Amino acid sequence: MNTKKYVEKLMKDYNVAGMSIAVVKDGKVITAEGFGLRDVESGLPMTENTVLPIGSTTKSFTALALSMLVDEGKLSWDEPVKTYIPWLKLSDPYLTEHVTTRDLLCHRTGIPRYDMQTAFGTMDDWQRQIQSFQYLQTNQSFRTKLQYSNQMVALAGHLIDVLTDSTYEQFIKERIFKPLGMSHSDFEVDSLRSYEDYSKGYVFTGEGYMEPPYLHLGAFNPAGGIVSNALDMAAYMLFQLGDGTWNGQRLVSEENLKEMHTHQMIGSPYFWEFEEVSCAEYGFGWMTDIYRGIKMLSHGGNTNGFSSQLAIVPAQQFGIVALSNATSSFSVEALSNYLIDEDIGIKEIPDWSTRYQEIFGKMMGEAMAEIQKRAEAKTPNTVPTKPVETYAGIYEHPGFGTITLTVKDSALAGEWNGNAAMFNHYQYDEFDMILPAMGAQLPAEFIFDDSGAIEGIRVSLEAAPGIKPDLFTKKG
Repeated sequence: MNTKKYVEKLMKDYNVAGMSIAVVKDGKVITAEGFGLRDVESGLPMTENTVLPIGSTTKSFTALALSMLVDEGKLSWDEPVKTYIPWLKLSDPYLTEHVTTRDLLCHRTGIPRYDMQTAFGTMDDWQRQIQSFQYLQTNQSFRTKLQYSNQMVALAGHLIDVLTDSTYEQFIKERIFKPLGMSHSDFEVDSLRSYEDYSKGYVFTGEGYMEPPYLHLGAFNPAGGIVSNALDMAAYMLFQLGDGTWNGQRLVSEENLKEMHTHQMIGSPYFWEFEEVSCAEYGFGWMTDIYRGIKMLSHGGNTNGFSSQLAIVPAQQFGIVALSNATSSFSVEALSNYLIDEDIGIKEIPDWSTRYQEIFGKMMGEAMAEIQKRAEAKTPNTVPTKPVETYAGIYEHPGFGTITLTVKDSALAGEWNGNAAMFNHYQYDEFDMILPAMGAQLPAEFIFDDSGAIEGIRVSLEAAPGIKPDLFTKKG
């Protein structure tokens, strides 16, 4: 099956409105093409020039920028971060004193994902954002387990603000985008509309396409804030497949380019395993897998309305990038595996579409099972301790912001840092905090002081084992 037919099959299988891809081989761009629509309502086509958010694929750019600082002697991979940010404070004192840039980039701090903070607790002030990280609990010992953390990569990226006269974003633009000719690459979804050819993001509802709100990342830009297109990403792949030079100009040492591509931590943030992957590990902003006996460097990206996948195979001098306007779609991973299999000469290529659909189905099944388990554990026919109006007010957490609750139609409703939040009664003084923007449901419980007044709300922001709910204190 040729590439065009396979992309069209995947888009149909996964209900993807539009996809833009680029393939490089032996120093050349051999394919750059768009499929489907970038704007469903207006019928505008996706092209190789269409600009989309690339999500966590941004992380390798951050690692590349930090490699440049290591080359210049401004940064050491293994020097404690506190050397550069003396006011750094994390929840664990030993972690605070000893965590290094290497630890941050390969996700081995012991801090779990805390995706709810990334989605709903973003700040534009990077210093305030880093100060908020002291409230992220650890649930694993330092350097013992890979636990993916956007927060820790954001912290690493903002070392650029500390060690240079530039902001993180300006540094990436001047030191990476500009020399590589990535003229359609920028930061933040707000910049999308500055390009004539940009894509809207979509969620397929079963009946049609819905546009979710764009995810503003602010100080989390180093972890996932880049917007780009397939042609610009093709240049980036060719650079990563090279020796650190571009058009005769050295951007980074070959030594540190290899360091980025070298496994730093055993483990994988994947939720699945394939027999084709014999070793899954993580480098600096890259997953460093052994795929069918060959080293494959890859990273995916997911943000509201968009999914991306970037993969390079140095031994084959091959690279593939797929950018889609579909939320959490495995179509981009399926395409990447298919084209790599084709390039290395696999005669019987697996049905990657079905395999990833089965993984997605299992994940959804497990999520629904958890919701059902909570529903079955509910004590029936209970009511809140106090009248519903008593629960209204402003609740604050020093690291995770503000929850504002009001009463609407005799029920609690409100916002978390400006994002819609519904509070559905569960039992007694426990509620389910529903966040429509992410389709998330978080257990929340109102806590009372000795006088019977509401002290605050304990919200389970992170589901990882060993993490306690966080208390938002009532202020008014």
